Amino acid sequence: MKIRIFVGTGGVGKTSIAAASALRAAMSGGKCLVLTIDPALRLRKTLGLTSQGLEQKVDTGSLSARGELWAGLMDVRSTLDRAVQLYGTPKQAETVLGHPIYRMLVDSLAGMQELLAIERIDQAMAEGFENIFIDTAPSRHAFEFLDKPEFFAQLVSLPLIQWVGKTYRWWEGSALSRLGRKSVELYSRVEEILGATLVRQVLDFYSVFRTIAEGYADRARRTSRLLHRQDTTGFTVVTSPYKAQRDGDYFLAELKKRNYAVDCIVVNRVWPQLEPEPPTGAPGIASDMLEWYREVSGAHARTCDDFVRHFSGKVARVQVLHELARDVDGLVALASLADVL
Repeated sequence: MKIRIFVGTGGVGKTSIAAASALRAAMSGGKCLVLTIDPALRLRKTLGLTSQGLEQKVDTGSLSARGELWAGLMDVRSTLDRAVQLYGTPKQAETVLGHPIYRMLVDSLAGMQELLAIERIDQAMAEGFENIFIDTAPSRHAFEFLDKPEFFAQLVSLPLIQWVGKTYRWWEGSALSRLGRKSVELYSRVEEILGATLVRQVLDFYSVFRTIAEGYADRARRTSRLLHRQDTTGFTVVTSPYKAQRDGDYFLAELKKRNYAVDCIVVNRVWPQLEPEPPTGAPGIASDMLEWYREVSGAHARTCDDFVRHFSGKVARVQVLHELARDVDGLVALASLADVL
């Protein structure tokens, strides 16, 4: 089992490199999944995905791949529905899936993409994927994918949260609720702020959802431990020439602070240095454009030299990738990128 996580800012080719890395692994054999939690949905265009849901098998027959390549977009509802069905009793799952708070939770609550990415990784491992490649959202949102599940796991472990989940339905159905709800300070204060109907729906939902939430927390802790293991998980930082050192320093520092290991930094979209001459009789603008290209490509080359010197010894591998002749918008183009990785 290998997990590789790709982080970087927007527009640096992170999704394409994650997909190409997954394709390269599939060519060598094994069942591989590339999963994006980036809402930009670049992966859909790159691999020609058509179906909704958790994942879709990519037809790699033209490339004679020895393994399987699957691709998926982070689908909050499908992932959470599957978790409820897998880890709740049939009656509990039916109640949760039909509850109005559950529908609001899935459709409206911010941050569900990042919160459920850890759950999706756990599900993918259970489904037998041997290699999992994660394309994260740009910049700081990548760390929400790592931080939010640990925060949630801590939250559901709090004694007060556990007490509410275990006692609310008993309290609601007992004579105490009819004799004087305001005698229970916790419930009455929250009802005054949010309204009694909403609070009762939320507490009723959580009393049913509690064991599923606690199960999620246990799996999140387990998967988080796996992501910290260097023999299982590696992080790749993807950047571009003009922000290479700044991005590299930032992501290395943030990941090190969280005790994650970065084993590769990729500088992508570097213009190769060429020495073309304008054809005989070409207008002056052609010479100007060639001179502009030489200046830009020379600046890229100098930046990459500084970048390699700066990060050599800090990470296991530093890689420079030249700008491709065409967009990575299909399997053939993706295979060309995989060849140079």
